[in-house]
Amino acid sequence: MNYSVLANTTAVTHFIIILGVIAGLLVSFRYRRFRPWEAGTLVSVVILWSYYGNCPLTILEQYFRDAAGQQANLTSVGFLPYYAEKLLDISLSSKLVQHTTFFTGGALFTASIEWLAPWMHMEVFKLRKALRKLTRHYSI
Repeated sequence: MNYSVLANTTAVTHFIIILGVIAGLLVSFRYRRFRPWEAGTLVSVVILWSYYGNCPLTILEQYFRDAAGQQANLTSVGFLPYYAEKLLDISLSSKLVQHTTFFTGGALFTASIEWLAPWMHMEVFKLRKALRKLTRHYSI
């Protein structure tokens, strides 16, 4: 089995998924109805990343690179920092990528709650109306 081809295929797939998530971010900012889907995707990434200690695709690519006899430190550095250094000669820290992903996931998850606004706001309006009646009743 050609592990080098499998490793490269995993890397390309990983990169395409990252581009898809970024495109999803842009779409979800423009069209609010996509925010719950994007938030769900990012929360899934955060859960998988936290459970495995790294992205499962990074772990799989590292396995294929090791099996092919290639030297790569993907699991210790991370997918984006590794390829940013290797291809673009840009130094990124793994923590920066992780914190950015976690923050973006949390922000989008919070923004997706706004998607429920038609139902949540009705309860707020009812509360305001009840408070207004209460203050009128007890005002001098």
